[in-house]
Amino acid sequence: MKSVLVIDDEIDICNNIKAILTDEGFDIQIAHNSDDAFNYINKNSYSLIILDVWLDNSKYDGLEILKKIRKNQNLPIIVISGHGNIEMAVSAIKDGANEFIEKPFNTERLLLSVNRSIELQEVKDENRILKEGNIFDYNFIGKSPAIIKINQQITKIAPTLSRVMIYGESGTGKDIIAKEIHKNSLNKNGPFIILNAALLDPENLESELFGMQDNISNKIGYIEKAGNGTLFIDEVGEMPLQTQAKILRVLTDKNFTKRGGNELIKLNCRIICSSTKNLEQLINDGSFRKDLFHRLNVVTIKVPTLNERFDDIDLLIDYFTEIFSKENNQKKIDLKPIIKTKYINYDWPGNIRELRNVIERYSILGEKYDDSISSEKLVDLQNKNVISLPLRNARKLFEKNYLQSQINRFDGNISKTAAFIGMERSALHRKLKQLGITEEDKQ
Repeated sequence: MKSVLVIDDEIDICNNIKAILTDEGFDIQIAHNSDDAFNYINKNSYSLIILDVWLDNSKYDGLEILKKIRKNQNLPIIVISGHGNIEMAVSAIKDGANEFIEKPFNTERLLLSVNRSIELQEVKDENRILKEGNIFDYNFIGKSPAIIKINQQITKIAPTLSRVMIYGESGTGKDIIAKEIHKNSLNKNGPFIILNAALLDPENLESELFGMQDNISNKIGYIEKAGNGTLFIDEVGEMPLQTQAKILRVLTDKNFTKRGGNELIKLNCRIICSSTKNLEQLINDGSFRKDLFHRLNVVTIKVPTLNERFDDIDLLIDYFTEIFSKENNQKKIDLKPIIKTKYINYDWPGNIRELRNVIERYSILGEKYDDSISSEKLVDLQNKNVISLPLRNARKLFEKNYLQSQINRFDGNISKTAAFIGMERSALHRKLKQLGITEEDKQ
């Protein structure tokens, strides 16, 4: 149950607010002066404070209490007053109040402000936690030419307010690029809100985007939640045409209304979109608006597949191994030889996401873990025409097959194998480790 502290010297007002909010499921506590208020605040945790400006028989008035609370806490505060004016309202908001309400107020107005203030604070808290935790856990790393080019684009794009369209297959890291842009943008201290258009019910997509307002509820949409921050719309090509038209209107007018509401809300966030589909093809098919495409496609970033940035695989394996070894409190092991050998001709259809999952499994279960790729599939992969492989991969595949055959020829005797192929025994051991040939493989 969410707790609300009401600070007001008028008993009737306090009882009225208590009755209204108790019916809505809130737990209410009442303080009539600053001493009682600070005593409650020091002993309890609140979802919201409703604070009157003028307090008789109180050491501090409401605005002074507001300033003192703001020095230590960020919880939402609604300031109320029966003698309010514009100057007082501006002062209260400037000092940290979420909203200012004049007395007398009706039930609907109070509930609207209470629910809106609490919900906005919850969004801020969620984004803060995400920002400090999972949302920025993964960095955009790589030294391949394609990634260097993308990093250069991010450096130029981030400080601007230009809209960005990110193309790439599933698992290539489009969301990581969007977060990198946000982290280096003018809105970096604001929220980073993710909306996956492909996962939302088309009938509810507009309510999720713009919010919804009626006599009972006031739902905040993704665009409003992203205020002073960034809204990342993943799989934008999945949006229904009707919603596309409304998004276009928002981008054109730079404001919007909630579903069922009349109040104009200013568009105050940067919009970054991504798609696994070719939007120009969708335009030709009639499933995506050409005018919206040009509004969103101001700057284009194309993310390569993992196979197209194979130079980065060592960095990626080390990076994810480091993360998972810390998460699982395990000793870090070098997974590069076994992964690069076992998957030497693998297409990585799931891209970096699939590589990350493979590394996590090996980090937990060990180097000798036999994963989901069957031996038959591996044989098939290894027997592919080496002409189709890059020279480096073909060389590694040949070396592994050659050494494995020689070891089997000498019944696993490393000394005899080394003498026959003309290598030092210690050098052969290093090569076998590099290629991921284990003791079991030598049998």
